[in-house]
Formats: sequence, C-alpha cells, structure tokens
Amino acid sequence: MKLVNKFTWSFVAIVLILTPVTMSISYRSIKKQLDKAEGERLAEMNNNVAAKLRAGHASQEYTQSHPIAITKVPTLPGQTVQIIETQEFNNALNRKECLLTVNSFYEINGENYKVSSYNFVTKSEQIFRGMMTAVIWKVILLVAGTIVTARVISRFVLSPFRQTMATINGFRVKQKEKIVLPETSTKEFNELNKFLQKMTDKAIEDYASVKEFSENASHELQTPLAVIRSKIELMAETNIDATQAALIEDMQNAIEKLSSINRSLTLLTKLENQEFEASHDIKFCTVTKQVIASLEDWIQMKQLTLTRSLDKDVPLTIHPALAEMLMTNLLSNAIRHNIPGGRIEVELSAKGLVISNTGLPPEIPTEELFQRFKKSNQSADSIGLGLAIVKQICEVNRFAINYEYNDGWHMIGVCFDRNSKMASAAQRFARLQQISVPA
Repeated sequence: MKLVNKFTWSFVAIVLILTPVTMSISYRSIKKQLDKAEGERLAEMNNNVAAKLRAGHASQEYTQSHPIAITKVPTLPGQTVQIIETQEFNNALNRKECLLTVNSFYEINGENYKVSSYNFVTKSEQIFRGMMTAVIWKVILLVAGTIVTARVISRFVLSPFRQTMATINGFRVKQKEKIVLPETSTKEFNELNKFLQKMTDKAIEDYASVKEFSENASHELQTPLAVIRSKIELMAETNIDATQAALIEDMQNAIEKLSSINRSLTLLTKLENQEFEASHDIKFCTVTKQVIASLEDWIQMKQLTLTRSLDKDVPLTIHPALAEMLMTNLLSNAIRHNIPGGRIEVELSAKGLVISNTGLPPEIPTEELFQRFKKSNQSADSIGLGLAIVKQICEVNRFAINYEYNDGWHMIGVCFDRNSKMASAAQRFARLQQISVPA
C-alpha cells in the first residue's frame, strides 16, 4: 500500500472511531442544555404568576400563551421547584411527544400554592436523528476531503521522495556514476538522501575494489599455475618410474582442479556484480541441443541413456554465455553423479527446464547442494561449485530453481517465470517411476 494511502486510511479510521464518541457527548450535552433552558423559562413563568398572586391580581389560565395550573396544597415540599419529563400525547399534532412540567411551590398570604406550567419539548429521538444526519454528512465530507487533499498534497510533499526513488531505481553500480538526489525542505527526506548518497558512493568504491581484486587474482593465479603445469609436463617426459608417474598425475589433477576453482570463483564474482546483461532473446532450445551434442561422448563413455523432450521455440531473455553455462553445469552434474548404465531425462518447455537423472541418494539435504563447496562424496572430481553457479545464474535472471530426490531419481527444475506453475514434482516423479531403471 502506498504511503499516502496509509496516512489517508489511518485518518479515516480515527474519524470513524472518534465520531460516535463525540456524537454521544454532543447529544447528551445538547439534550441537557435544551431541557435546562426550557425548565428555567417555565420556572420563570411560575415566578411571574406567583408575583401576580402576591399583588392580588386574579390568576389566568394561560401565561405567555402557555397553560398554567394554580392549586392550593396543605404543605410545602422540601424542593420548591420540581421538573418532570414524561411522554404525553399531543392532541394538536396527534402524536406522542416529550412533555416537560415545572412545579413551583410558594407561600402567599399565609397559604401554600403549587404553580404548574408545562410545554412540549424536542424529543431525544428527534435530536438524535438530526445529529445523525449532520454526522453522516460530516463523515462523508471529511473522508472525501481527506482523500482528495492527501493526494493533492502528496504531489508536492512526496515529490522529492518519488524523484529519489526514480534515481535509485536507475542506479547501476558498475556504471561508476554518483547519483544526484533532489533538494527538499523536508528534514526526513534530506536525511534519507544523505544516507543514500553515502551508501551508493560506498557501493561504487567497493564494487571497483572487488572487481579489481578478482581480476588481478584471476590473472596472477593463472600465471603460476601455467608455470607449474609446464614444469610437470617436462618432468613427465623424463625417465621416471611408476610411482613417480602416479604422483605427477595426482599433481596435474590437483592443478586442473585449482584452475577450475579459480575460474568458477571469478565467474561467481562477476555474476554477483551483474556483469552479464541480456540485450535480446535467444533460442534456449538451440543452446540445449548444442550442449547435449558437446557432451555426447561423455554420456556414451558412461553408458548412459539420455531421453529428451524439447519444445522447438523457447525464447529466453538471458546472456548467451550464461545460458550455455546453465545448461552445461546442469547436464554435467547429471552425468557426473549418475550410476553406470543410468538414465537422464531432459525436458524443455516455455515454462521451464527439468533435468532428471538416476543416482545414489544425496548425503546432505538437497537445498544445501546449492551452497559453495557443498557436495556429496560419491564424486571426488567435483569441486562443489557447479550448482552454486547455477543458483547464481537463476538469481541474476530471476528464475526459480528447485532440487528434489525421490526413489533413485534426482530432479532439478528451473522455472523461467516465477509467477507460472510447472507440473508438480510428485507428478513428474510418478511418471519417472514408469521408466525401468537399469541395475
């Protein structure tokens, strides 16, 4: 929800909560003041009647067009003025109304008198209905005014914030250009801009340092590795016995693994720095076929059976080098961790890529295999970075990836669209169970 909407609906909620409370207080206050004013007026009329009686004037049935009643009473009560509110039928209006009666007691010329006057006053229900009409219109106008005012004001108050967000969205650390944020009179936005300026400047410096280090490290490591490799090759050409030959072979394997680790870590650094940008769509089906063809000899050497189901036209927005790395690492992983005479299934559609292969159960949870240098022990020649590179490629391109194992089958699925749904793992595993697995 937008910030302006949060402020708007918070204010509306406060209005809706406080309005019944204030209406109740206003209702009681208005009703009390109306009754008090009318009671005081009727009491004053009674006093005027009593003054006329003291002066010896004859009493009248009506005073100021209001009916009065004068009666003699044996004794005077402790309360000289009584105000009584009842519901009586008004013959003139042919309906029940609220009748306010004021009884005043006097001692005049040695005799006790009760002077009574009354009048119909506004009922509580009428006051309440009138207030409800006013309150409803007040709430409607307040809500409408708040919504309109909040959006009009937000155009000016939040304008610097929107400009800051647009600048940050367009910021690219590898462009090495410092951001320029708008000036604003709002203190909080100025503090935010200062923080963002500081953080982006630091990010540019860190990116440059990390990139320079990774490039230097990769270049400087390759030189001694090449020297060691050439020296070992020269040593292998000399007169050596079988033990020495075995040691030389182990050293060559270690050097190749070290070189592979160096290349993989350098690649991961470039992926994290988002140095691979896709400018146009490529046909991923073509990449898949090319990778399968390049690994065909390895598949035959391990006596594996590969079954493919590839849609002809699968356009994908991804850097060509990353597309090839993704497919090569996944298929190489399926070959390397397979069993002799096992099977591999490759499925490609517009929704995603699924590579399934037979193999031994993983010794660690499958989700941990995407971490760097995490691997099962069944393959000693793996450096433990292949799936980490695959995971990073998927993160860079906003693909979803999942790894599951069930009853002898490893399955890695890459969903090209995070919002779409591929066939469930249970359905795919059920289909795989129908395939006979060689012993």
